[in-house]
Order: sequence, then structure tokens, then C-alpha cells
Amino acid sequence: MNLLNAEHDESALADERVIEWLEAQVESLHGQARMLVDDYWRRVNLERKKHPASLRGRMGVRIRRRESAYSFTIEWFLIASLSIDGKTKPVTQHIKKGKGYRYPLQHILKKEPDWEVSLVEEFENEFVDLRKQIDLLGKFRDAFHRCRQSLRDALD
Repeated sequence: MNLLNAEHDESALADERVIEWLEAQVESLHGQARMLVDDYWRRVNLERKKHPASLRGRMGVRIRRRESAYSFTIEWFLIASLSIDGKTKPVTQHIKKGKGYRYPLQHILKKEPDWEVSLVEEFENEFVDLRKQIDLLGKFRDAFHRCRQSLRDALD
């Protein structure tokens, strides 16, 4: 019986280490994404100061966490203004990514100023790689949980 308990404890410790590794990988990717998003907004704000309102662009990017799944998403959106009771308020419209890791931005970017098109394309190329890594870690997480559950079921 002690041998079974020792094996179970060892297995539980190994499982915990895998989960910790997974969380650390996601945190590292989140940090990279956060730096890129912050850099995007810094550069957008610099460019917007150089241009009249009609050429300031409307693209934004954000990160959304999914804590329970050790994951996050990097999303593009359009910024617009809504006038309510004489006050102008910013509103955002999420852009659907679709399949794959890259946002289909060509149609949306046709209406944007050249400086913004260039900036969005530059950052989207970086985000594609991060999305792929996040997806692969998610597939690993799911397979790991299925494997653990299968092993538990076999022992019961």
C-alpha cells in the first residue's frame, strides 16, 4: 500500500510541475503580448498627434485573459464615436478573427490611413506567432488533462 501511495504522490507532484510549467509559458507569452500591445498604443498615439482627425485611424488592439484555461486572446477592434445627449463617447466594435491565427484585415484596412495600415500589419505579424504558441499550449493543456483523466479512470 505504501508503494501505491508513493507512486500516487510522485505522479501528483509531476502533474503539478507540468501545470506550473504550462502557467509559466502562458505568463511569458502574455508578457510578450502586453509589451507589444503597449508599444502599439504608444506608436499610435505618436502618429495621431501628427495627423488631422480625419487621418488618425480607428484600429485598436487588446488582450483578454481566460484565467481558468491558462490562456488569453489578442483582439483587434475598431474605435468609433457615439454622440449621446450632446456628449461624444468612444465605442468599440470587435473584429472577428475567423479561422487560423491571422486576422483578415485587408478589407478593413482599405479605409484606414497608410501609417496605420503599416503599423497594424507590422504588429499583426508579431501577434500571429503569439496566437500560434497560445493555441499549441492550449492543445497541450487539453491533451494533458485528457491523459490524466484517462489514467485516473484506468486506476479506478
